Amino acid sequence: MKVLFISNIPSPYRVDFFQQLGKYVELTVIFEAKRADGIRFDWKETCQGFRAVFLSDGNIKERSVNFKILRYIKKGAYDYIFVTNYACWTETAAYLKLVLCKIPFVLETDGGMIRHESRIRYRLKSYLLSKPYAYFSPADTADRYFMRYGAKKREIVRYHFTSLWKKDILKRPVSVREKKMLRKKLCLEQKPVILFTGQLIHRKGVDVLLKALKGITMPYQCLLVGAAPDAAYLERLRQMADENVRFVSFKTKDELKLYYQCATVFVLPARYDVWGLVVNEALALGLPVITTDGCVAGKELIQNNKNGLLVRKNDAAALREAVICFLKQEDDPQAAQRCLDSIRDYTIEQMAAEHVDFMEANAGYFADKSFCGSGDENG
Repeated sequence: MKVLFISNIPSPYRVDFFQQLGKYVELTVIFEAKRADGIRFDWKETCQGFRAVFLSDGNIKERSVNFKILRYIKKGAYDYIFVTNYACWTETAAYLKLVLCKIPFVLETDGGMIRHESRIRYRLKSYLLSKPYAYFSPADTADRYFMRYGAKKREIVRYHFTSLWKKDILKRPVSVREKKMLRKKLCLEQKPVILFTGQLIHRKGVDVLLKALKGITMPYQCLLVGAAPDAAYLERLRQMADENVRFVSFKTKDELKLYYQCATVFVLPARYDVWGLVVNEALALGLPVITTDGCVAGKELIQNNKNGLLVRKNDAAALREAVICFLKQEDDPQAAQRCLDSIRDYTIEQMAAEHVDFMEANAGYFADKSFCGSGDENG
């Protein structure tokens, strides 16, 4: 099968998925640009196993249209076309051409939640989002988002969205002894570790976490791992932090594993997050997660008092009580095992297999629509 994906930038987790999917289909991926501000990766080394087309050599420009994309949208050039983002204007242009030329396509999302919007915006999105042949959705909240704009439940395909290979998920929980050794290796104190990883930005709610930590009298250390693109917000966080809080600069994936494995609980106090892959990553290393109802991954993956806790966004008091709960039951091996069990199916191998299964099951429809055949995608 010849398959086209239209994406924004070669994010590492997406490239891993494309590499796996490329084992089963003849895959072309059109990236709007090679990079974006604040995202670090080497696309030259990772874009292997599939054909990568870059419309731009620089950073992505979300509010401008690169009309090169239109030459790749042709009837008969591919058996399947997947669109992964319609918010950037270049991809919006591709989306509109697919609709206007009546070329069947699949819309895939990493997540989504219904938010307040104007009537005009709602009507425009209802027109656009009612057009795909099918929708790939990772969560109930994303299902409801699609259905709000005209999708039918039968048109929605559930898939396990993740950044994890099967080998990334631990086979057994990290022992108390191992956690102590890791803390020593990372030059940390032998106290329970509250961990946050990700960009230190307002949307992630790190200020809510720091507010929640006020008043906790139990011993703990809080590690905030990640970059802060907003200097003013970072300064605000530093002013809120006390001696128990440590700011840690950007770490590689392998380095981050050590922090996850030495921690007691992972906290993502997001105000809004369409998914939150750090939730997958924490669970895969046996780390319970506290997050909010503003995080789609949390709503989909976290089961209260089993592998973590879900609290209301912006509720520092509720977040404080949840943190205290896990500080009291530090390094519970049964809780760690439940975390691992809850994430077993969320692998890149599984995600690719679900796409292949869908394409094999629906090949007849696209053939009837004269959607498959040969074509020169280079225009």
